[in-house]
Amino acid sequence: MKNNHLKHVGIGILLAGVAGCAVVGGGGEADPRWADYKNWHKLTADKVGTGDPVGILGNVHKGKDGYRDVYVNDIGKATITGSAPYVFPAGSIVIKEQFANKADWEAGKNPGMTISIKKQDGSGSSDNWEWANKYTGKAGPSAFCAGCHTAAIGSDFVFTTADFLAEH
Repeated sequence: MKNNHLKHVGIGILLAGVAGCAVVGGGGEADPRWADYKNWHKLTADKVGTGDPVGILGNVHKGKDGYRDVYVNDIGKATITGSAPYVFPAGSIVIKEQFANKADWEAGKNPGMTISIKKQDGSGSSDNWEWANKYTGKAGPSAFCAGCHTAAIGSDFVFTTADFLAEH
């Protein structure tokens, strides 16, 4: 009985965290800052999916079996395609499309989306970033997103960088 209670509490915390990453719902129009992201640099252009090589995703971003494509705007391109240390300039936007399986990824069908926006210069603080959870989402702070991305503090809270892709 106690284990079931703990399991339900854990599930509740997990669901609250996922809802927290949702940031704010959105209307039907994309934010103009990322409306044309398909024209941006595609960091994962020569990669098949991205998997979960460091084992921290769980079920977030479609989990270890998901396929992901990562795009970056011109402001963040030199940083994300360069080498460490990574310190993204304010205005950098990184978009991660997430697909449930290879067939959906190949077809570009129904991607989930996470958008990371560097709102101010500096590194070492997740407060410099905002997140949105869909193309038509509204960006804002997210304790859930920041909590996970703290594991990437050495690359300014961005997991998928040129160094990361070269290593994995």
